[in-house]
Amino acid sequence: MATTQQIEANRLNAQNSTGPRSIEGKAVSRFNALKTGIDAKSQIIRGEDPAELDTLAAEYQQRWQPATPEQRLLVDTLIDCEWLLRRLRKAEAHLWECKMQELEAWKPKPECLLGDTLSRGCEEFSRLQRRIDSTSRNYHRALKELQRLESQRRDQASEAPPKLASFLTLASEDAEMPPPGAPGAAACQPFPPHPLTRPTPIPT
Repeated sequence: MATTQQIEANRLNAQNSTGPRSIEGKAVSRFNALKTGIDAKSQIIRGEDPAELDTLAAEYQQRWQPATPEQRLLVDTLIDCEWLLRRLRKAEAHLWECKMQELEAWKPKPECLLGDTLSRGCEEFSRLQRRIDSTSRNYHRALKELQRLESQRRDQASEAPPKLASFLTLASEDAEMPPPGAPGAAACQPFPPHPLTRPTPIPT
């Protein structure tokens, strides 16, 4: 049971960690959950290291830096597909090994071992390959859509500065033009006629 001093210390510590207080800090912190939805604990099976999945998720997060829920979902899809592809590749190797062990009782010829293994596990290998192909297609679909969104965001960012610069240029020119009658307005008036130029007389 906690003592009175520990309870008081916990209360004081809680007051010092209440999260961001400024408007800017709150606006940034509300997007913290958009980094990734991958949960290492729910994605790991026996023989897999959660730290490897955490590292993989961090690499994708650093590469794409999703800023919207749609981008986060696509990044999570990439992470999930790559992790599953790694698992299926290991399963394929284990399947080869299991089928070879089954053939050892029949003492097959060494030069025929690979072919006999594939023949005995043809259906299992086909199902596994279909799963690999499906996961790979999902990965590339998500990658293509994420690249499209990133390209669209870059195009929008590149179009904004010229418009702003044009507006600032016009505003600057307007600010430099003095109104008629103001000091310095004479400098903006048209040049007077050349002294050698005489006006054409009007016939009477």
